[in-house]
Amino acid sequence: MGLNSENPQSTCFSIFTSLYGEGKAYEVTHALERIVPEPVGVATIEIDERENLWEVSAYFDTKPDEIAIALIEKLYNLKPFKVSKLPNTDWVAKVNRDLTPVRAGNFWIYINKDQGKAPSGTIPIKIASSMAFGTGHHGTTQGCLEMLERVYHKNPELGSIVDIGCGTGILSMAASRLWGCKILASDNDAVAIEVTLENTRANLMESQIICTIADGFEHSIHKDMSPFDLIIANILLKPLVGLAPDVNKHLKDGGAAILSGIMLNQEHQLSTGYEEHGFCVEDRIVLDEWVTLLLTKK
Repeated sequence: MGLNSENPQSTCFSIFTSLYGEGKAYEVTHALERIVPEPVGVATIEIDERENLWEVSAYFDTKPDEIAIALIEKLYNLKPFKVSKLPNTDWVAKVNRDLTPVRAGNFWIYINKDQGKAPSGTIPIKIASSMAFGTGHHGTTQGCLEMLERVYHKNPELGSIVDIGCGTGILSMAASRLWGCKILASDNDAVAIEVTLENTRANLMESQIICTIADGFEHSIHKDMSPFDLIIANILLKPLVGLAPDVNKHLKDGGAAILSGIMLNQEHQLSTGYEEHGFCVEDRIVLDEWVTLLLTKK
């Protein structure tokens, strides 16, 4: 496997392999989480939905155990993990150094070093300097930001909005900037909620955005605050399709949903799935093969 290093303390390591089957991918993920030394992070990503092909990767701040990894390869009949040595890097500092602001419609997404540089007439949203991800550069985030503006120009009087899978809270903050109403931001990842809270504090928006840990619409606060005028969900195809009945249930008649996180080859499956639940596609934005849809409830 080639894990030897003259000075392992000055190096971090990444390993990854690809395999078929979601269940097997998560079994391998859990096996990697239990080895010693423990990885500092493990990721499981679907890379080809049609083929059910997945990638499992892990990151270590010290040399991983070759024997443990070889046993996992043998136990699950895996292709050998590919191993990379990475120099220790302060990724947050690097991002803060290299990152440029994002202009999406009239929104200006920036970090601390660009404070006060927003062009005249833009809507500034600050990303906390401790963040090394979720900075608005992805096509799905930009598409959602632009779609929010389109919705606002059609209806500037919305009063109830929810952001499902809020991530870093960019879309929640953008919606609040536009409509000035309270926004419910929820995510099933506790870290995402911590990040959203930090970003709302950086923008002095703590009182405007309600943050909660929840899987989909399962928290009681979703029931208490629904029906919503607008539902935002920038996640992935499979959970988006699975949410269709709940989006229908929690959205007002005539309300709108902004959905993203899909690529062009997944658009038909998503739109068809929502049409079956009484939605019609009103608008779409395509950026770098990523699609953002605006659907309305009939």
